[in-house]
Amino acid sequence: MPPQPMTESPAEANSSTGLFWEIAIPGSPTNPDWEWSHFDLIHAQTKASIEQSAALPQFAKAVVTAADDSARIVTDGSAVAGVLPAYSHGMDQEKYDIVLWRFAMVPDRLVTARRHPTRTLVTIWQAINDGLAPSGPAALVEQAIAQFAREVRSRLASLSTQLDALEEGLLNQHDTGRLADTGKRLGAIRRETVRLRRALAPIYRMLHDDADELPDWARCKEHDATDRIVHGAIDDIVALSERARSLQDELATHLTEETNRRLYLVSMVTALALPATFITGFFGMNTRGLLWSGDSAPAHGTLFALGACIAAVLTMLGILRWKKLL
Repeated sequence: MPPQPMTESPAEANSSTGLFWEIAIPGSPTNPDWEWSHFDLIHAQTKASIEQSAALPQFAKAVVTAADDSARIVTDGSAVAGVLPAYSHGMDQEKYDIVLWRFAMVPDRLVTARRHPTRTLVTIWQAINDGLAPSGPAALVEQAIAQFAREVRSRLASLSTQLDALEEGLLNQHDTGRLADTGKRLGAIRRETVRLRRALAPIYRMLHDDADELPDWARCKEHDATDRIVHGAIDDIVALSERARSLQDELATHLTEETNRRLYLVSMVTALALPATFITGFFGMNTRGLLWSGDSAPAHGTLFALGACIAAVLTMLGILRWKKLL
């Protein structure tokens, strides 16, 4: 018998309990039937509804209803609870915002809750309504982790495509304005890879190092596959981060070269104009006996002064060429 959802859509929570949905999922000869309940933590009645659950121990209820935002999985041997990341779901948030959802589980019951819509849980909810039947709460949690890791890898592939375009543009353009825009886009990609690594690293540690602490019923056959998917996503994050860093170094080199070129041009213009500036300043002095001034001055004193300026510029140009500065 396929699982039967008690709500038609995850769009709105029950006004009296804060419950989004409650699904009864059939088991197998080796696994009992179990239920999945999903709550809205923003709802005022959610905490009371979760506290009334007799199936969960107190520590698990506290993890589900707490306000802290640190990813983790904890157990007391009889139950498992934790906080996990997922991509947001809905029009009120950015497409790739990372949010957190919470869970607590015993062999025959899974309780999840969230403050922001999560794409992962909605996707699994839709799959269950289409006939998917996870073998137990642990299998659903493992599936949620693997689903998020796959979404991360898909996002990393998109970011890698963006880096391809930025790399091509970096090799073919030298306009400082466009290079500055390239720097902003590279910075945004690096910030996103840091956020993704920060989200996945605790999950990998929990799957890889803390798995032995879980009770036997919480160790499902999907664990090794999920571990590999998460490990692959972290490897992709590291590779993309290194690539973005190398492109930023290349960009910095381009910007430094452009800045040096402009400073060199300004320095040469200043050096060439300096002698002429001195001569015009000298002849601009309002003093007696100034060369080529007064009634006894030659008729072409201005032309003589202009010639002196030109001669000074040419002399400076010759010195710069002699010193191989031009």
